[in-house]
Amino acid sequence: MRSLRKALGIAGGVLLLVLIGLAIAVFTVDPSQLIGPILARVKAATGRDVTVGGRIELKIGFAPTFVANDVRVGNAAWGRAPNLLSAKHLELQVALLPLLWRHFELVRLKLVEPVIALESNRDGQLNWELGAAQGAVAAPGTHSSPGGLAIGNLAITRGTLTYRDGARGTETRVTIDELALSARDVKSPIEAEFRGTVDGTPVALAGKLGSFAALSDRSAPFPVSVQGEIASRKASVAVAIRREDRIVHLQDVDVTFGSSNVKGRVDVRDEGNKSAWTINLASSAFNVADLPVPQAAAFTAKATAGHAPASRFVFSEAPISFDALRTHDANGEVTIGRLTLPGGRTLDRVRAQFTLRDGKLDAPAVQASGYGGTISGALAVDATRGRVPTIALRVEGRELDLGALLAAAGVAREVRGGKTNVAIDVTMRGDSPHQWLSAISGRARAVVGPATLVNAKLDPALTFDRLAAAVNPFRSVNPSTELRCAVIRLPLAGGMAQVDRSIALETKEIDAAMSGTLDFRNETLDLSIRPRVRQGIPIEIPQIAELVRFRGPFTAPTVAVDAMASAAVIARIGAAIGTGGLSVLGESMFAQGGAGACDVALGKAVPATVKSTTDAPKRGSPATGTDDLGKALKGLFGR
Repeated sequence: MRSLRKALGIAGGVLLLVLIGLAIAVFTVDPSQLIGPILARVKAATGRDVTVGGRIELKIGFAPTFVANDVRVGNAAWGRAPNLLSAKHLELQVALLPLLWRHFELVRLKLVEPVIALESNRDGQLNWELGAAQGAVAAPGTHSSPGGLAIGNLAITRGTLTYRDGARGTETRVTIDELALSARDVKSPIEAEFRGTVDGTPVALAGKLGSFAALSDRSAPFPVSVQGEIASRKASVAVAIRREDRIVHLQDVDVTFGSSNVKGRVDVRDEGNKSAWTINLASSAFNVADLPVPQAAAFTAKATAGHAPASRFVFSEAPISFDALRTHDANGEVTIGRLTLPGGRTLDRVRAQFTLRDGKLDAPAVQASGYGGTISGALAVDATRGRVPTIALRVEGRELDLGALLAAAGVAREVRGGKTNVAIDVTMRGDSPHQWLSAISGRARAVVGPATLVNAKLDPALTFDRLAAAVNPFRSVNPSTELRCAVIRLPLAGGMAQVDRSIALETKEIDAAMSGTLDFRNETLDLSIRPRVRQGIPIEIPQIAELVRFRGPFTAPTVAVDAMASAAVIARIGAAIGTGGLSVLGESMFAQGGAGACDVALGKAVPATVKSTTDAPKRGSPATGTDDLGKALKGLFGR
């Protein structure tokens, strides 16, 4: 018992001596004597002036904390911002026991309301690249000599970070609500947590990073594995970062975001005033709607739109920046199992190969399955600095579904069949969609095969329905329209399409061909449509027009029937219905035998010469003008 009491007494005495020593160490530490050498070491290591404008305080506790107010770290001589770092408060929490030997082991560094300005210049220099010197700050987590420094954990509260790319003139802004990095020791993984925004997009991520020791070891990859939310969507990011001289390798990329996922590898080479990317990525599912739109950019766009007059054009006049093509080089391949486009439309088995060099993008092989068929094409963009951007586009669609294409165009129609082939080969110039179409040249063609279109009730408010009613009055009495073929063939030159019966359709009852112009420069159209009743079809309606005019701006074209030409036609039809004599109908009302409208539109046949009902009637003709109209009325009313 006495031995136990003696042992406890000795232990208590030793503990008391330790506590007394700690108290002496803490209370005899002059904060200025600590901060002064540390600031001198930082300046010697970095070459940057470090100033403390406010008081330096010591908070006593089991983990003594030094608080420095109004701390500033100078910027590089070429930097635009006055300071690389400024903070309202800087808190240095040190380990208690090392104070006995006058060692200052910094176990936690906290920055309160810091402003961090990262930037690069045109030569690719980085303002956070600091020169090494004798007496440099010790590596994180290591013990140092008296007056030395070792960093364990880092915390930032209510801060902002900006990165300005001097070569590209771009700026990224990060607001930091909370950032915490902690590790047991220099070789242990870092527990990381971030809450804030990146260019206005909310980000909340937490997870594990590689160790502090791995940050300075370029021979091994630095792992990152975090999960959380980006733009209110569930997200996870896993990647292994390996650095070489002027090259960053992003290996084993595995990103999920909302309903999208991406895997693969990206290598980024620093080439001074621009970077070169090698990209090989694959995704089983990617939804364009998952891409976060920076709120700052959206706000700017809305503000600009609010002060600008509303455009009268369908195709936007807003300029599209090609800077990304000029400031980056890239090559690689992207594959996507299912790509979901805006509006919910999907493309499957998407594959694209591309190269980008000195502002010239070349994607020679783009393939996808969608709209019931296959789509392939190529894209070339020349955005060389100092030149007007030029675009060459080639698209070929095979066996596409007419119903899916109409739905994509905003036309709701029940369609059965209608396999469609599309071929587009055009060049464009400019930096906005309106400019592209204003200078478009080349050719575009769409050919639709046999289809059944269910005749839903017409909506007179819809231009498409008004046009359908004027051209094909049979749809008002038939439950469906049996489409035999339809053709759109547009020769394009300088933003104009001259149409000479190169737009046509054939149904069971009628043929119809269009002639006129499509002017993409001012977005207007002026087309004449001549319906022709197919031979052998009984005439049971009196509304067939001789000529339909479809003209006006793309935003609101009008549909009109040539009244003078159609009056005689109505008279003939009325007379035929009343007397049963189809002989009173002129030949011009019937589609002639031989070549059909679709073959003519495709350039496979020459149209037959047809006498128009607008020609002056011969003297003594039995049923012309008002006489025909009178007979028609009598026939309709049974008199």
